[in-house]
Amino acid sequence: MKDIAKKSNTMYLLDKYQLQAAKKFGQNFLIDLNTIKKIVETTPVDKQTCVIEIGPGIGALTEQLSYKAKKVLCFEIDTRLKEVLAESLAECDNVEIRFQDFLTVPLKEIVEELKKEYEKVCIVANLPYYITSDILEYIIQSQADLYSVHAMVQKEVALKLTDKDYHSPLTYMIESIGTINLDMNVSKNVFSPAPHVDSAIISIDKDKEYPTKLSTILKYAFTQKRKTIYNNLKGLFHEETKDILMKCQIDEKQRPEQLSINDYINLTQYI
Repeated sequence: MKDIAKKSNTMYLLDKYQLQAAKKFGQNFLIDLNTIKKIVETTPVDKQTCVIEIGPGIGALTEQLSYKAKKVLCFEIDTRLKEVLAESLAECDNVEIRFQDFLTVPLKEIVEELKKEYEKVCIVANLPYYITSDILEYIIQSQADLYSVHAMVQKEVALKLTDKDYHSPLTYMIESIGTINLDMNVSKNVFSPAPHVDSAIISIDKDKEYPTKLSTILKYAFTQKRKTIYNNLKGLFHEETKDILMKCQIDEKQRPEQLSINDYINLTQYI
């Protein structure tokens, strides 16, 4: 089917297969072709690229990515979509769909295999709001050799993640591997059903490998945001906490969000 994202085509497919957006998967179907084309244009995807798409839905974004990429590998958790995707993407011979929960895939190994054949591997995803952080953290912690990550998220989340004055475990994780940008806003009116809030496309350009021990440090550091870094890290370093903070030249009275990413990376050597 050509131009799946046209509202008439989307409604035809949903009606034919008696499908409704599944709330438990946070589904909202994009029904504006121009918006989808603009999203694809914000990515560096080309004929040397394999795209990993998370949650293709009925294939609206997948179709447009397939025109630009060499290959599109999709992971879809909703097995109800097998038949509709078989029809909607029948003409896209460079698309592979695996019906699997993305949070269970061995991402690093998959990307290593793909890199043998494709110059770049990018992730593109329209992420369910309720699981945005979990998926981004999973991608980062996998240490997969990705070129970049492009995700549609709730606009409020995008604004926080790209605000240099806002700090959370996820922003530190992102900063440890590269840079994040807000590429475009997406109106809630281009979805069916329409969500209550607008969305935005963020991109993460990856240029460093994730330091695995950082996750442990951040977990303890942000146990209680209102407490000092000393009090939170006592659960990890015990009686050595004060000495370790001194060695890293970190003021023990600072709050966890006051530290720099380099401070946290320095702390990892003491685990």
